[in-house]
Amino acid sequence: MRVSLIRGFGFDGSHDEIHGVDAGGNVVEVPLHRHDVTVEIARLQFQLEYTFDEPWAIRWRLPVEQKSRTASIGGIDPAATPAEIEAMERNLQIHHPSRNLLGFGDMDMLLSWHNHDMGKEGALFSVAAGTTVPLGHIEENPYPAGDAGEAHEHIQFGTGTFDPIVEFFYSRPVGDEAILSAFAQGRFPGSRNDNGFRGSRLLQGGLGAITSLGELGPWEQTFGVVGLLYQDQGRATWDGEIDVNTGYQALSATIGISWKDDEFRNRTLSLILPIFIDTPDSTEGTYEPGPILSLGIGF
Repeated sequence: MRVSLIRGFGFDGSHDEIHGVDAGGNVVEVPLHRHDVTVEIARLQFQLEYTFDEPWAIRWRLPVEQKSRTASIGGIDPAATPAEIEAMERNLQIHHPSRNLLGFGDMDMLLSWHNHDMGKEGALFSVAAGTTVPLGHIEENPYPAGDAGEAHEHIQFGTGTFDPIVEFFYSRPVGDEAILSAFAQGRFPGSRNDNGFRGSRLLQGGLGAITSLGELGPWEQTFGVVGLLYQDQGRATWDGEIDVNTGYQALSATIGISWKDDEFRNRTLSLILPIFIDTPDSTEGTYEPGPILSLGIGF
């Protein structure tokens, strides 16, 4: 069993805006301004793996997330009138008001197979395939509501569909004190949910190295961890139309420390820092990843 606590900071979804909502609830044009939007994420994830027939196992992952959004209007044209500024604020409140959202995410359920000593003594290779189970809360298409000046929500906790997922992991010792590893994971939504939403394809992979730091404090086994993480999120759709708030590519660096106690519990504390982020030209408020702090405890 493994429990992970993940804290994401400063996910930026800011974008330019030229629309407001007047006192009668009508969408009107207003001077150019910005919706300054950020989201911070706290995720508690449980992972359980049961070996039913060596080397075969079933793996489950279930996240619980809190998404805290703060939003304000900025970059206001000095010539904007008080009535126009009020219209800007009304429009902000129907699109992304400041609020805390809490819920379960979609569960992952996979069948996994592993092989020890593949290619070298001490190496480990594992591969898994399965599906998500749609437990996360979903929303209705937010764009018609936004066009009509009605309140709506863009943030969802799931896709509402069973999405195929595949992943692999490989690690091997290098010398006496270091281990190199690589992993890859893909999520491939293939259908729309009842609200017409088809989620983003997500590909991610990384390279890592772990090396012994000897004995630090009360722990006999302490290790330093460094790595690179690449993520590629595709475009989601609503009724076949691209969701302009989706799609990005990101490269991040990972640095951390891992240690084991006398009861063989493993703890890993790591910091993920974005190096490069790219979004399609047509995105309007995609939440770009910010720094992430992660604590994982394995039993």
